[in-house]
Amino acid sequence: MRAGLGAVAVVAAGLAMTGAPARAQAEPAAPEPQIAAALTEDVVEIRSNFSGAELVLYGAAVGLEEGDDIAVVVRGPARDLRVMRRERVLGVWVNADPVRFEEVEGYYAVASTRPLAQFATFSSLRRNRIGMEHVRLSAPESERIETRFGVAGVVVSDIGDAIVDYRAALVRNKAREALYVEAPGGVEILEAGLFRARVVLPPATPTGVYDADVYLFRDGVPIAVRRTSLEVVKGGVERAIYDLAHDRPLAYGLLSVLLAVFAGWLAAFVMRRA
Repeated sequence: MRAGLGAVAVVAAGLAMTGAPARAQAEPAAPEPQIAAALTEDVVEIRSNFSGAELVLYGAAVGLEEGDDIAVVVRGPARDLRVMRRERVLGVWVNADPVRFEEVEGYYAVASTRPLAQFATFSSLRRNRIGMEHVRLSAPESERIETRFGVAGVVVSDIGDAIVDYRAALVRNKAREALYVEAPGGVEILEAGLFRARVVLPPATPTGVYDADVYLFRDGVPIAVRRTSLEVVKGGVERAIYDLAHDRPLAYGLLSVLLAVFAGWLAAFVMRRA
């Protein structure tokens, strides 16, 4: 009897050992989340009649699951920017207390499948600088600047909590020119993990290199990211003049003087003939 029970146990163990690989093969591991993305154009030329441009960013998210979200952030060339406060002095509005912000992005646009707060944690948005509230706006803590009229600028320590108003004004002015944009629902997820988003460049678009970062969010944090680039350049005659002014400033200055002299002579000649 004991021998029979031993045989049954051996057979059961054998079935368990042979059944484990079968279950493992029936449930393959989920693919690692990855993103592929590209823009319909990677170079945009600005000419004298430039009135803006609209591009499409399209891509695919491998491993996309139900409940996942996608955010697209396009950041333009960064430059220092001076912000001043308007004050009324003797009945006249004047600019005062300038503050210099370092490396301010000239263009900033966010598009997402849903409002950011509905699928992303505050810390993940802050860490990745996603959303209008999280645009990086840093000013020197101790550097004092001088304006061209000799009026001393201020530093962050001088104005205290008012720096919040400076930052809000900077973002507000950029948004007024359509240079800072946030578009909840601007990313459309298609079938099989495909997605697309619109990138609108306004007439005031600055020239330079733009980075488009695509984030795949799950459980409040990004689990995959992909970057593609875009370049905005001057084209046509504007490009030739721009290159001459930056590459050969002396020649550009002499040519400007000669053109001004010629224009003055031509105007005087026409007036005499009239």
